Amino acid sequence: MPVRGLIVAGYGGHAGYAYAIALELYKRGVELEILVPREYPHLVERFRSLGVVDTLTLPRKPLEPLYKTPHKWFLSFLESLRYARREYDFVLATGSNFSIPPSLIQRLLKSAVIYAVEDFKVSKPSKAVSFLHRFGARVFLQWPEQLRIYPNGVLVGPVYEPRLYEPRDEGYVLVSMGMLGSPELVESILELDYERVVVQLGDLEPEPYAKRKPRWVFFKYTSDIHKWLAGASVVITHPGNISMTTRLAYRKPLVLVYTARHSRIHSVVDAKTLAEKLNAVFLEKATPSKLQEAVEKSRKLKPPELPVGAERIAEILTSR
Repeated sequence: MPVRGLIVAGYGGHAGYAYAIALELYKRGVELEILVPREYPHLVERFRSLGVVDTLTLPRKPLEPLYKTPHKWFLSFLESLRYARREYDFVLATGSNFSIPPSLIQRLLKSAVIYAVEDFKVSKPSKAVSFLHRFGARVFLQWPEQLRIYPNGVLVGPVYEPRLYEPRDEGYVLVSMGMLGSPELVESILELDYERVVVQLGDLEPEPYAKRKPRWVFFKYTSDIHKWLAGASVVITHPGNISMTTRLAYRKPLVLVYTARHSRIHSVVDAKTLAEKLNAVFLEKATPSKLQEAVEKSRKLKPPELPVGAERIAEILTSR
């Protein structure tokens, strides 16, 4: 019988980890059920070709006040109960609060084998992964420094999405802001005198910016960021999974920007460490002049050669 797995994909960079691993598992013939947050419907389209995709309530959006979330936690646990009737060879959680209800239900009611993917952080553990680890989850690690946090973790290497298109240079700068967006980064970008720029805004609305730069491309989310990565001359982005995909899969020049919004999720130490590992330019604060200098500097740096963590995880999950 084929291996059957449940992947709790989450959102943002967590969904990126999930996609990278799900693709490797799909290649190996694994039957997958994939859970994504109902609040981000573009993820359904993204995962549809890899398995059966379903949606659950997201307990808490990024930076959402806690007092607004109790009813959503209840709904997420309630919705997760329907998966307790199903049998899986493994459950893989890729972090964030979204991963907790379905993973915990599987662990407590089914004694399922739970795996979790730690984020790129090296200074401290991610809250969700640390929580699942206390309930017996086996943790996949991306960097050797994380063994200090999880001595029994499994070091697999960086987890990033594989190249889906052949890289080319179409002459535009791609700015990707993940889920949260960054108003101050957008304002600095708008001051640059570039003819062609593509900006993925996250939770920010594109219309006000499109009026100021009508020749540029602005959008909130896309189910296929890869087509934009493949054609970019340079990528400016935040610390996260997309920065690894940019640098390691597409080998693009990379500027990593630390923003006020992302500082509430990642420490500056973790952001700098990631930039060093990717041999990318790091900016702790973005200004138009610093961005322009960083873009030119990034073109001179070579991407590193690193292992493919998603392949190693797929090997482990399919071995019996």
